[in-house]
Amino acid sequence: MESLLEVLSSGELTTLRLRALFEERGYRRYHPSRFEEYRFYLENQSFLKNEQLITFNDLDGRLMALKPDVTLSIAKNVSVNGGLKKLYYIENVYRPNATGRNFSEIRQMGLECLGKVGRSETSEVVRLAYESLRLAEAPFRLSLSHVRYLSGLMRSLRIPSQLRGALYENIAAKNPHGLRETAGAAGLSQEGTALLEKAAMLSGPATEALREARGLCRNAEMERAVEEIERAIDGLDDLSVLIDFSIRGDEDYYSGLLLCGYLQGKSRIVLSGGEYDNMMKKMGQKGGAIGFAVYLDEFCGR
Repeated sequence: MESLLEVLSSGELTTLRLRALFEERGYRRYHPSRFEEYRFYLENQSFLKNEQLITFNDLDGRLMALKPDVTLSIAKNVSVNGGLKKLYYIENVYRPNATGRNFSEIRQMGLECLGKVGRSETSEVVRLAYESLRLAEAPFRLSLSHVRYLSGLMRSLRIPSQLRGALYENIAAKNPHGLRETAGAAGLSQEGTALLEKAAMLSGPATEALREARGLCRNAEMERAVEEIERAIDGLDDLSVLIDFSIRGDEDYYSGLLLCGYLQGKSRIVLSGGEYDNMMKKMGQKGGAIGFAVYLDEFCGR
């Protein structure tokens, strides 16, 4: 008879290894529903960044949608009851593909830590993201950012909140020319524009980038953001951990660290996540939350 390792595909083996990694740290599998009411996603459209959903009418007449995201549903449906919940999931989500002409079924494996999330839990999740990327057995990069670093700087520079969206778009696109034009239109001084550009485009190996980031701090909010990144990556290999403040997360949902994972030879992100305390509050939950998703088709080389 063939051994189990011989009959399983590489994707199935990777999923088993990820499950073993997560369960060893006390995470338990969660089985969410495959759909939610359409209005739930409509109310949280800014988190999804796309209003196109696969919808259908339920037997009771409600308009439903196939799940485009799992984290939203977990934040809504899992009650933490003042404690700590450590969950992982293996699910398919449904989103428009890169062309925007068709929907794709995307295989995800994710991990969520909710409730009484402290420093140790945050560091554990970041380390699990790092160790998940290592399982691909290929050169990888784990990039980190923090939503409060640039938001703190923008507050220090007195940039009106209604003008920050355009700045963030140029930062996410790594477009310094567009950033300078938008900053000028917002009335920012040349000195302020140069500072914003330098901070926003800051990226590189963690130790060096964080040293530079600390030197650019203009208030306690920025300093706390740097400190939280430093604590979260303590003990990780500096060569595989990078800082990239162009990584963007909606402040209505994300509250702190942001994560992105990359593999050599892959043009797309294979892992993404972050701290989403603000989403928990939006869902009426008490406590914090941090997690990430692994995009299995990209990760396993489908």
